[in-house]
Amino acid sequence: MDVESIIKNVRMMLGERGSLKLKDPFKVLITTVLSQRTRDENTSNAAKELFKKYDAPEKLSKASVADIASLIKKTGFYKVKAKRIKFIAKHVALHGMPKKFEDLMKLPGVGRKTANCVLAYCYGVPAIPVDTHVHRISNRLGLVNTKRPEETENALKNVLPKKCWLEFNLLFVKFGQKICRPINPLCNKCLLKGVCKYYNSIRN
Repeated sequence: MDVESIIKNVRMMLGERGSLKLKDPFKVLITTVLSQRTRDENTSNAAKELFKKYDAPEKLSKASVADIASLIKKTGFYKVKAKRIKFIAKHVALHGMPKKFEDLMKLPGVGRKTANCVLAYCYGVPAIPVDTHVHRISNRLGLVNTKRPEETENALKNVLPKKCWLEFNLLFVKFGQKICRPINPLCNKCLLKGVCKYYNSIRN
């Protein structure tokens, strides 16, 4: 099964396309910083609480670190994240949102995944954000054979047609949440069993 057929089957299992609707770049940036080393549910809840009170970089830049920390406590490492978020908010309030990969990477707490999320989800720039879901599933399927997300990003760029880059992360994150879960994946519901390296390894 080729890569495009794999993507087609994932769409079928999820009952949707990984349709890209451009989002607010500042909120995506902050939410992705919140998502580091925590569960998706915690990220979502913390982001809602934070943006309910501070819905713009100018407002967030004036918030105290202690208040930011209290709102994002569910995400873990909240003291470090709160300092980074305040710095980013101040930077954006003064200079505007960075639109280039290199400029995004200069911000505290922003790595390749975060920068790629902003580029892909906010500006529609072809990029492959690699989070834990994308890294895990790409290796389980045997699309790549990598140890670190950075390696996975580069490897995927070699096997994925560029036209699939923007959709890939959106689909595989949902696929990882609903079916190809970190623990107890629902292999019996998966249409990719026949080509899955992980599934075939546990059967033998």
